[in-house]
Amino acid sequence: MNENAHKQIAWDSVVCLIVDDDKFSRTFIKTALYQIGIKNAKEASTTEEALELLHSFKIDVILLDQQMPERNGLDLAKELRGDQTESGSGTPIIMITVDTKERTVLDAKDLGIQEYLVKPISPLALKKRICTALGLAPERM
Repeated sequence: MNENAHKQIAWDSVVCLIVDDDKFSRTFIKTALYQIGIKNAKEASTTEEALELLHSFKIDVILLDQQMPERNGLDLAKELRGDQTESGSGTPIIMITVDTKERTVLDAKDLGIQEYLVKPISPLALKKRICTALGLAPERM
């Protein structure tokens, strides 16, 4: 059992990185985070920006879109998981996307992506996925 499973979480101390090329989606996710008590969210519109932020800040959870113009979310996850020296290599990843193809879901699992959420999302669903990704028991939400 995960050692964090019985701990309370201080939601205002959690730092999330939202990686999505769509400004509206980033704003929507940031609002959902705010509603569940997470006030510290960094935003990246490209995978390159995401890598820069991962090098600059301690990120607790990555909220990652799959479909982006230059490099998709799976490519970023593969890079992070493949290079153990990379910042963010062990950071939990939650894929938030409109992509419901079975192959994409299986590829995400194979890359160690902890959770998968299909847009549109609700704050409660996001909170549950973050708890699971951080190894927290649902009753501690």
